[in-house]
Amino acid sequence: MRKILCPTDFSATSDKALEYAVHTAQHAGAHLTLLHVVHLPIVDTSETALVASELLGEQMRNAAEKLKATVLRLEEKYGANRDGGFSCDYLLKEALLTDVAEHLSKQEGYDLIVMGTTGLDSTMEELLIGSNTESVMEEVSCAVLSVPKHAPSPKIERIVYASDYSEEDVHAMEEVVELGSCFGAKIDVVHIVKDQGKQDGEEAAAFRLELQGLFPDVPLSFQELTNKHRDEGLMAYYTQAGGDVMALVRREKGFLKRLFTQSLAERMTYQAKVPLLVLHGKKKA
Repeated sequence: MRKILCPTDFSATSDKALEYAVHTAQHAGAHLTLLHVVHLPIVDTSETALVASELLGEQMRNAAEKLKATVLRLEEKYGANRDGGFSCDYLLKEALLTDVAEHLSKQEGYDLIVMGTTGLDSTMEELLIGSNTESVMEEVSCAVLSVPKHAPSPKIERIVYASDYSEEDVHAMEEVVELGSCFGAKIDVVHIVKDQGKQDGEEAAAFRLELQGLFPDVPLSFQELTNKHRDEGLMAYYTQAGGDVMALVRREKGFLKRLFTQSLAERMTYQAKVPLLVLHGKKKA
């Protein structure tokens, strides 16, 4: 993992995401880029265009000052760009966040995007941050770590990966292992079946053997649990096992609207108190 992108709007929620981004950059020895975007609506008269231009200029100047101050704080507190084991800079763009994030992930080699999301107790933040998080997950080509406002202090010692034994899981596990290896984290591969007695015996055994062969030195465990509601089963296991990050595969565009009936990923993105790592599964050639 070489490059991490952390969008920020300078809110408490994005500050929590920044804590996780810094924690990951430190352990990975990665480069961390802070990103702030300013977007103004299209105007249709010269008078409103002038006002919009002045407003944009003011917002850009204010944001630049905040970004510089944040980088300075990271240098002083964590040793960024010095002896802290990671480097840090910032980007300020006039654009849509999804467009910038998509370009950076596809063209500039960013491996991970770490950004904040929030719960339903904050309507404005949900609209501004939560919807942005969902949109970024849908459009970018790299993994996205979504960090809720009330997440605990960053610690990544156990990752719970939700699996359905698909080919996409194998590719996604490469990214999970890459992240986990930065921390020496244990990885629990969890599969939920709805009905007792319908465990996927042969399929599960073959899947486990494949992963163990691909990652022989990784501390993997495999759990097959029964619960009529997949999301409830995963969250119950996550809580019982003391998970630090929940990992899921984004299997197709629009998955946040369809996954697990009422959408586990969407509910977790907006409401959960756990960091959610969303991966982009690719079938083997």
